[in-house]
Parts: sequence; C-alpha cells; structure tokens
Amino acid sequence: MRRTLLAALAALALLLVAGVSPAHAQVQTWHFKFKGLDAFAVYSTVDSSGCVYTDVLLYGVDGRVKFGPGKPDAESAAVAIVDRYDACADKELLGAFGYATLTPGQFQIDSQLNEASLTATIELYDYVSDTSFPVSVDMDWVGHGDKVTVKDHFQMKSSGFKLNYKFSGTFRESTTAGAVSDGTTNFTPEPAVYADMGSLKEGEIAVARN
Repeated sequence: MRRTLLAALAALALLLVAGVSPAHAQVQTWHFKFKGLDAFAVYSTVDSSGCVYTDVLLYGVDGRVKFGPGKPDAESAAVAIVDRYDACADKELLGAFGYATLTPGQFQIDSQLNEASLTATIELYDYVSDTSFPVSVDMDWVGHGDKVTVKDHFQMKSSGFKLNYKFSGTFRESTTAGAVSDGTTNFTPEPAVYADMGSLKEGEIAVARN
C-alpha cells in the first residue's frame, strides 16, 4: 500500500517539476526511473488523556534517479510527516511536512537490508499554523525475518493524461529505535507500528496532451 502512495506522489512531483499542467499541455512526455535502497517507518501514539493522537511517517532513500535522457543522478533524501489531532475537541493541532536533500553519510543502509540509520535535520512546514520549524531525526532500523519480493504495475488514464508505472522491490520488516524531535517534544516515543527496509526499482512514463 505504501508503494502505491509513493508512486502517486512521484507522478505528481514529476508534473510539478516539469511545470506543465496536463490539461493545458499540447503533447508532453516525461520519463522517470529510480533504483536504490530505502527505509520507511510509521508511528502512532496517543497521550495520557486519550484525546491527542500523533502520527509520524519517516522515509529515507538513497539511489540513482533519472528524468528523461542522459545519465542518472545520485539522490539521497528524507521525508518526515507529523500529524497531531485532538479527537475530543475535533481539532487539528499540527499538520507538518518536510523534505531534505541529504549529504553523504546522513542516510546509511546496507544492501542486504540488515540495518539502516538516518541522522538529519528536516525543516517542516505546518499548514495548521502556517509556520515552519526544524525537527532532528536520529533513527535506526534493524531488519528481521525473511525478505519479500513485490512487483506491481498499473496504469492511470484520464482525459488528456496517461501514466504507466512499473515497480519491483525486495523488502524486509524492521524494528526501529530513535527519535524525531523538535527539541521539546519527541514525536516518536513508542516503537513504530510498521517499519521496513527495501531495495527497489521503479519507472514511469507520463503523457499529457490536449
């Protein structure tokens, strides 16, 4: 399920980077390929009142990405999403998203999916308060159990737009230890509800026309 979500985000990002709206393009074609390693974790906690829920998504990736012709570029990046909701008051307290390009060594993962680590500062934008703030990420992954290979292929069509996406990857469930903190609050005080590491290949072709 997470791969389908990431694929959709990749398709959207591809169009935004190109700066062209599919509905208004004459004929535009985008090619995207990626090969690399990643680590993923989701956290969900509730405070002592039973009212305030905090959900965190953390993602680190290292690989080679290619847009169109030419040689692929090395890419190492991290994504963090922090959402905090007061269910008793039915109020969104925090809705923050951040992306950071990493320097060598900030995200490390071995090709056998035994372990990974992410140490970085990510600037988050909170749409609830319309402000930004940094979080410090210091997280380790340790793989356990068997590796699982997954392949997927889907197409998406609408008026004037077509997306063809292929994906294959090997994944290993993991445990995590560490923190995502703004210096005052540790947003991940409990173990991840789900975490894994992966070795993946994916590619997509998007075509837009009037």
